[in-house]
Amino acid sequence: MKPIGEILKDRKFFLGVASLAAAVAVYFFLPAQCPEAARRTAFVFTLAACFWAMEIMPLWVTSLIVVLLLIFTLGRPGGVLDMKREGYTIFLVPFSSPIIMLFFSGFMLSAAMEKYHIDKELVDRLLRRLGTKPSAILAGFMIATAFVSMWMSNTAATAIMLAIARPVLGLLDTDDKFKTAMILSIPFAANIGGIGTPIGTPPNAIAVGLLADKGIHLPFLSWMLMAVPLVVLTLTISGVVLIKLFPPKHDIVNLKLENKHKLDHSSRMVVGIFAVTVLLWVTSEWHKIPEALVALLAVGLLVGFHLLDKKDLREVEWDVLVLMWGGLAIGKAMEISGLAKWIVTMPIFQQTGNMLIVVMMVLGFLLATLMSHTAVANLILPIALSLPSDNPVALAVVTTLATSFAMALPISTPPNAMAFAEGNITSRQMLISGGLIGLISLVILGGGFTFVLPLVFR
Repeated sequence: MKPIGEILKDRKFFLGVASLAAAVAVYFFLPAQCPEAARRTAFVFTLAACFWAMEIMPLWVTSLIVVLLLIFTLGRPGGVLDMKREGYTIFLVPFSSPIIMLFFSGFMLSAAMEKYHIDKELVDRLLRRLGTKPSAILAGFMIATAFVSMWMSNTAATAIMLAIARPVLGLLDTDDKFKTAMILSIPFAANIGGIGTPIGTPPNAIAVGLLADKGIHLPFLSWMLMAVPLVVLTLTISGVVLIKLFPPKHDIVNLKLENKHKLDHSSRMVVGIFAVTVLLWVTSEWHKIPEALVALLAVGLLVGFHLLDKKDLREVEWDVLVLMWGGLAIGKAMEISGLAKWIVTMPIFQQTGNMLIVVMMVLGFLLATLMSHTAVANLILPIALSLPSDNPVALAVVTTLATSFAMALPISTPPNAMAFAEGNITSRQMLISGGLIGLISLVILGGGFTFVLPLVFR
């Protein structure tokens, strides 16, 4: 533990104090007509926003503090919400919500794919069919990264693909701009691919969970019907932008890959479980088995057949689940405290129809450029879903997807930071390429929700 003197000199200590002061100021300066419960929720919300934005503490720690603050400020028996003795459990329930279980299953499936080297085998088989043209190699890496990112965390997908890409990068000349395109293509494809499924990235899961709290069930297949075409289109545009900004020095690259792992009996069992799980997810509207139950069934099969053990369970990204818990708890607090109803009276949220969706889309994109995508989803999705809208599904989905397109800076998302750490790229190169791709993606998303979403989510 640090001595008191060192803590007082710590920059994050002063940021924490400033954040606390800002939260207190919000509590006291809200108009008198704002209910007490809403004022307390606004205090917690402001504190969480500052801590998440500046990463004063690890994001999951802030999320846990948020849950505790909500329990003690709103959940006390006979308090401002006049709750009964067990009323506080309303803030604990989100951690066992169906969407958390769905994401937990995604982590377990990705752990099994990594453990038995299935991810590397799939990528290897794709890359061996690419040929020697730089554009084909770039497309292959982006497709592989996006596909893997649809089923596991963007960070894990980036780590895998960067490891596979290093031998290829070593074949390129030091002054070959195509090396920059290759490095940038991996985090960009991971961010884009993550939007393809509800379990691809935490913001997707948060949106689905908050919609479920409002009685709106968003089927797995419906999400994919909407998102996968968007992934394909934005991925294609990203490849074109990167190859134009960073053209290859040579017309041919000799791709040499050595796959040391072959699929054994256990690997084939994991592939079978994964395939059946995905099939059941995308056909849930027909067989009526909830996606969360399918998710738990997959986990049961993985541990039941001893494909995963308690060591694998310990390595699940529990911090991400706790982070999502905080966002879902804030959403519930904003609903029951009346803060959501009060926020919708603010001028910025007085837009209607498509203009409201555009406002939330741009807001989500700008915030996610400077802070964690998951933290942004935690903050603005509860607000978005509290606004009066003719199509709350489109509002939530567009706001969510906009956060994933924010990838202009190394701090925008962990995949960006990992790629930046590889060297051979500058922050300016990432800003220009990532910013351009993000803006183009926003335009596509803005047009897509007008024409495509109404057809998918009728």
